[in-house]
Amino acid sequence: MGDPGQRAEPPIPAVVAADIDLSRFVRPGDTVLWGQGAGEPLALTAALAEQAGRLGGVTGFVGLTYNPLLAVQGLRLRSYGALGAAADWPLDVVSCHMSALPNLLRSGRLRADIVLCQLSPADADGNHSLGVTVDYLAAALDVARVVLAEINPAVPRTHGAPAIPHSRLAAAVPTDHRLIQVPDPDPDPVTTRIGARVAALVPDGATVQLGIGAVASAVAAALRGRRNLRVHSGLVGDWVVDLAEAGALARQPGKPAVVTGTAVGTDRLYSFLRDNPAVEVRPVERVHAPAVAGRIARFVAVNSALQVDLSGQVNAEAIGRRRRGAIGGQIDFLRAAAMSPGGVGVVALPSTANHGSVSRIVERLDGPVTTGRADVHWVVTEHGAADLRGLDTVARAAAMRELADPDHLHRLRTPVTCVG
Repeated sequence: MGDPGQRAEPPIPAVVAADIDLSRFVRPGDTVLWGQGAGEPLALTAALAEQAGRLGGVTGFVGLTYNPLLAVQGLRLRSYGALGAAADWPLDVVSCHMSALPNLLRSGRLRADIVLCQLSPADADGNHSLGVTVDYLAAALDVARVVLAEINPAVPRTHGAPAIPHSRLAAAVPTDHRLIQVPDPDPDPVTTRIGARVAALVPDGATVQLGIGAVASAVAAALRGRRNLRVHSGLVGDWVVDLAEAGALARQPGKPAVVTGTAVGTDRLYSFLRDNPAVEVRPVERVHAPAVAGRIARFVAVNSALQVDLSGQVNAEAIGRRRRGAIGGQIDFLRAAAMSPGGVGVVALPSTANHGSVSRIVERLDGPVTTGRADVHWVVTEHGAADLRGLDTVARAAAMRELADPDHLHRLRTPVTCVG
């Protein structure tokens, strides 16, 4: 989704728990799922945190969250990854691609008995918009027994997803608070060099997938001089507005310049999204599915990682027992780029962590293999860019060593070729 190494969480708005008795709707053993990122219904999740111990053992399905209040007794938490504030919580992680979540929800393999969502005020026909977060929430709304909603005028009405009729809501509570504010990180010298190297792979007229975080922000900054770009990404930040204001985005009536599943940024981004026909916030099936994104010509997918080993395998989930990311949409988008005419798949990351003391180019991964070596095309660090396609094991290792920090090269041994 974004940069797995991004750890700082922004402050969340001060929100009073919704005045609602959840025991009217929640049964013991239920799973409660809610919108992620800036789409989190903060008053309803505050109520859940307060009442969890009295609800008879419920599970919460949480995605990207910036809300530290959810790690409470009586609420077992599950997720598709350890993202944002949840990286440090006791968490049951479901290993799956983002594109798999809708089918898991609709089949009942993942439960969503109760859905909590944050909606725009109703229009003249009594329909609400999901605003900044649609992604897998749309599938959960299809199968939920009960839907509870906050109605918040700060939620922009957006295009691209089915409207939610007011009649679908078992209860609605009015709120009026700012959405979570997540500014793009300012690129530092390392990510600026990475951004420039990735941007060199993006021609005018391409469609890019970036996410959020330091690397995504740096790549977007380097793309402001391009023209006729489009964005097709599971997650976008304020950098979308920067590209629009720089004149980098395509302008074609009837065709969106930006397609995403979730938007996480500041009021500047949320204002840009409000009733903007150039932006569509869509369900996962219309964003992450490789068969969908793979039909886009010159699709450039850019994802980050915690580590890449000398064979090109990627770890974007954990270092040892410390979870710091997710499978997310990485493989979905890299495979889509491989299918795309003229497409390019990129894994971009700084070569070191912890102020240069730890190499992120490693001989052997310290965590799970998120993306296998056969799905990795380009790897980019501040030291260079390597196209691994068509290279044998020894050539791959040599190319990866060129991307490592020189101070750590002595720890990277070239693998021995197997015979027979």
